[in-house]
Amino acid sequence: MIDTVPVTTVDELNRMTPTQVADMIGDLLYSPQLGAAIAAAAPFRSLEHVLDAAHRELLRLPRVEILASIQAHPVLGEKTTDSYSREEQSFILDSPPEVLVEIADLCQRYEARFHHIFLVCAQGIGGHEVLLLLKRRLENPTVTEWETTVRELGRINVLRLRTVVR
Repeated sequence: MIDTVPVTTVDELNRMTPTQVADMIGDLLYSPQLGAAIAAAAPFRSLEHVLDAAHRELLRLPRVEILASIQAHPVLGEKTTDSYSREEQSFILDSPPEVLVEIADLCQRYEARFHHIFLVCAQGIGGHEVLLLLKRRLENPTVTEWETTVRELGRINVLRLRTVVR
């Protein structure tokens, strides 16, 4: 994982080697396997082509690879050196200390129940909204929660790719 990925264009991606594309996207999305699978879809016609490949290939990954990507994300509400996560969680991290404590407690309960960290596309949502989501998702059946978590991972991946690829 790298702290920041340089902004690039679709044309620049197409001029990179498959290894360069795989490394850049794999670092950004916390998944070398996903980075390699997306790189294999090159040359890209547009940003939408990149995003379509990212979605399609995420759903093709084995569960263990998806889980590794999920677990590579920082725990929600905890300080991180990863600039993308800091930006995505900025409203949560600005929450009052008691809200952060409750988020931490519910995240621990969540992880004990589902055996992976709580993942949500946190862009633009605050601590109180996260608490509501955590409480609601703790009630989900395991299968439903896995599907929800993978969908949230996909949303995070799209957000990050839109930030980096212009």
